[in-house]
Amino acid sequence: MELFDSQLLSEFLGTLFLILLGNGVVYSVSGTKMFANQPGKWVVVAMGWGFGVLVGVIISQALGGSGHLNPAVSIYAAISNKDAKILAYIPMQILGAMAGQIILNFINWKHIDETDLVTVRSAHCTSPAYENKGKTTIFNFSYEFVGTAVLLSVILALSKNQNITLANLGPLPVTFLVMSIGMSLGSSTGYAINPARDLGPRIIYFAMEKLLMKKRTKEFIGASFSSYGWLPVVAPSLAGVVIGLFGLIQ
Repeated sequence: MELFDSQLLSEFLGTLFLILLGNGVVYSVSGTKMFANQPGKWVVVAMGWGFGVLVGVIISQALGGSGHLNPAVSIYAAISNKDAKILAYIPMQILGAMAGQIILNFINWKHIDETDLVTVRSAHCTSPAYENKGKTTIFNFSYEFVGTAVLLSVILALSKNQNITLANLGPLPVTFLVMSIGMSLGSSTGYAINPARDLGPRIIYFAMEKLLMKKRTKEFIGASFSSYGWLPVVAPSLAGVVIGLFGLIQ
């Protein structure tokens, strides 16, 4: 297998594991009959996503990939490294996220069948604490933009010689960074900070509601593509562009 093909596969599988473990912890703390459905859930969610990143990067890098798992990271890297070929990772990241969510839904189908659809959708994609209307859209957008910018700024900082010791720790610094962003900047929008992490599972939720849950038609809430689903794609991607441009002058 050629190196670039291997890198594409690594992004697919790495993102698959990211979603499997990240959204898996959301299912665990929100399912009606899950044993983990107890107080202190948000800390568990933040930690679960952090460790999901760790596992996903380990899988990706084992296959010779970069371990981006995130279109915002790939956009940043493509701009700062002046290498448009990196953008080819993005479709594989979205497909990997979709595949991870499909596996997760299969093993959780009994819980899905007994859980309200608002909760089920939350184990696929993000939703804001305040409805995405008027000025609130600006605040929701800002949360996703700032959270992603923090993530990418630290990744940029880790690439500098002054931080070579931390960089040698591999994905561990980013693992704890994702946990920190989740605990401090994540609880208002659910902190996607990753277009693939939100869009891929959102598509799966939309398809599941339309194709597999016809008996629950009266409960349907939709995937909210137009009202909110665009925001976790656009805001992190814009942060990728901004930090990528900043990386060019560093």
